[in-house]
Amino acid sequence: WPRYSTRQVPADLSSMDNLKTSVTNGVAPLQKFMTHNTDPDILIHLQENSVRMWPKEMLDSVNKDNLLLVIPAFVLSELQAGFKIGFLIYIPFIVIDLIVSNVLLALGMQMVAPMTLSLPLKMLLFV
Repeated sequence: WPRYSTRQVPADLSSMDNLKTSVTNGVAPLQKFMTHNTDPDILIHLQENSVRMWPKEMLDSVNKDNLLLVIPAFVLSELQAGFKIGFLIYIPFIVIDLIVSNVLLALGMQMVAPMTLSLPLKMLLFV
């Protein structure tokens, strides 16, 4: 059981050099994860815009591995994926509402609220 017998040693933050070493060691896996899960088009777009917007002194550090580009690109990629998922979940609910309201109107039942029929249908289909 080697993984249970070894103990994690807390980071030594007693000096600035140790702090820098700990941060660089901790950022590397996080940066690798974010770069792997980022949409390349967003990263390229941010890189092109950074050349136009950043000061000239910072332009030499503009590359795809820069954290100032990777973090916003990762956040934008995750937001984009979340909105896509939310929209795809929302579409069937709207379709059911439209179908129920059209069927009620076709049957001449204008006084019946469409929600009274569409809610049980949604529960039957999605739960």
